[in-house]
Amino acid sequence: MTVRHSTPAAGEGALAWPCRVLVTGGNGFIAQHTIAVLLEEGYHVVTTVRSEEKVDAVRKTHNGHGDLTIVVVGDITSADAYLAGLQNETIHAILHLAAPFTYATQSFETDLMIPSVQGAEAALHLAEQLGVKRVVQTNSFACIYDASLGPRPDKIYSAKDWAPLTYDDGVRAKDAPTAYRASKVAAERAAWDFMKQSRCFDLVSLCPGMVFGPWLDAPTTVKSINTSNMLVYNVVSLPEEESVPPTKAPVWVHVRDVARAHVQALRIPEAGGKRFLLATNVYCNQEIADVAREVIPPAMRKGRVPVGQLGKREHRTHFGIDVQETLGILGLQWTDLGTCLRELVPQLYAIQDEGSKV
Repeated sequence: MTVRHSTPAAGEGALAWPCRVLVTGGNGFIAQHTIAVLLEEGYHVVTTVRSEEKVDAVRKTHNGHGDLTIVVVGDITSADAYLAGLQNETIHAILHLAAPFTYATQSFETDLMIPSVQGAEAALHLAEQLGVKRVVQTNSFACIYDASLGPRPDKIYSAKDWAPLTYDDGVRAKDAPTAYRASKVAAERAAWDFMKQSRCFDLVSLCPGMVFGPWLDAPTTVKSINTSNMLVYNVVSLPEEESVPPTKAPVWVHVRDVARAHVQALRIPEAGGKRFLLATNVYCNQEIADVAREVIPPAMRKGRVPVGQLGKREHRTHFGIDVQETLGILGLQWTDLGTCLRELVPQLYAIQDEGSKV
């Protein structure tokens, strides 16, 4: 690996805003978009992947960009493993996106709880050893949402809310989705507990809802579609005479907005020590169907996208969200659902149509 050195650019703010950023889990859906935004804006990016096989894939996604360095770190729960992979790399900030995600597990503790918590802690120990100024941790709306309350139309969720799940809840969970949500909560709480000691850096937590949007390098099979985009696929892939399926996770955000939020969280001094909910709005599957039928040409739909109950919305029967602090501090502007579907649905149809040929 070529070891590159640089120093922070002149004129940076009080926290010596970074020009060299470590992004963990560089092959992930959100990470790929985040890396792209960082590169577009002149940062040098060092990103980690877990295997040599993924190095070439990430390099191809970003067209061999000269300001992208890719290193293999097989164990994301070990700061020493990161240090060994990074060697003498100069790093000014860390975006920690690497995290375990699987529902196919025999042990929630082994496969979800332990790696989630230890992975978060490893990134923070690494930050101390590298002397960075800021760590941005990618968490989830799962850390905020209390599933036990149900849809509750009178409830407004904000970044001040915490899901009540504990580590032990994850270990003893009756199903994988509950264990996964508990793992996200436990990892974020572990990070904030770590920060209770005096540190040389500060922490920003980003909690996105379901992340929709196009891939930079789209999968080729339906089974490879990520969990969030699969929610869209499960609507737009159905014949128009079918019923619209029930809405499962009614909070969404565009992947590019999440990527921009990561970059803004690096730059803005006031973001330090804060937690942000990233969500454009609440939505329902009937809305996805209605908007898709508006923005996707009939020739592309080919009889797909259920008509359902045209114009029906569920927002009055679901909780709401408050993202004023996110917009005010991070200065974001959300991408609308129509734009998102215009970009994503053609990719989903290409995957579906290719699969139908097999």
